[in-house]
Amino acid sequence: MWSELFSHPWHPVDNFTHLLPQNPPLYRVAFAEYAKEIGGFMNRLLSLISQGLGLDKDCLRKRMGDIPRLRAQANFYPPCPDPELTLGLAVHTDLNALTVLQQSAGVTGLQVIKDGKWVAVDPIPNAFVINLGDQIQVLSNGRFKSVHHRAVTNKTHPRVSLAMFYGPNTEDVIGPIEDLIDDEHPAVYRSYRYAEFLEKFYSQEGTRRMVKELFELPK
Repeated sequence: MWSELFSHPWHPVDNFTHLLPQNPPLYRVAFAEYAKEIGGFMNRLLSLISQGLGLDKDCLRKRMGDIPRLRAQANFYPPCPDPELTLGLAVHTDLNALTVLQQSAGVTGLQVIKDGKWVAVDPIPNAFVINLGDQIQVLSNGRFKSVHHRAVTNKTHPRVSLAMFYGPNTEDVIGPIEDLIDDEHPAVYRSYRYAEFLEKFYSQEGTRRMVKELFELPK
């Protein structure tokens, strides 16, 4: 992959700044404020998704526990002399529940699958890209889909993105929400501890990961 990245935990309220780099000097202060705002934004998104499924507005947040797994990942894609030979980020779905992505302005790199074709997601000023992850697909019993996406490179312009991930804690049990299961919509997945999902994810290192499919129930 033609990219560099760094990743660390984040939290919207608790003081975690001692875990952050000391350089650049203002990073700790700026990121802590950003995390606080993103935390509130994610709660709003989870509430809207819950209501879109016909559930109580706090249903998804409760199902993912009081101590969610929160990570930030900054991605840097330098200019690539031959973009045809590599990707910035391979095709994947996010293993978590929800991703809020900020892209650098003026440089296209993110692509998603739509109707079997790769479509560029151009950066829009003052806007985020919201990705639904694998855990939302499982919790919604397949009604919402986690999006297949990738990042491509280019010869001339560097690109930066910052992804904020929200997912269950390793001990949380994830499975289709009972109110979304009926005779017309039988359970698509079995329940599992998120630690089990992560174990399957990391065991597929170096391959095209197909993790949630391992938890599908026989039809």
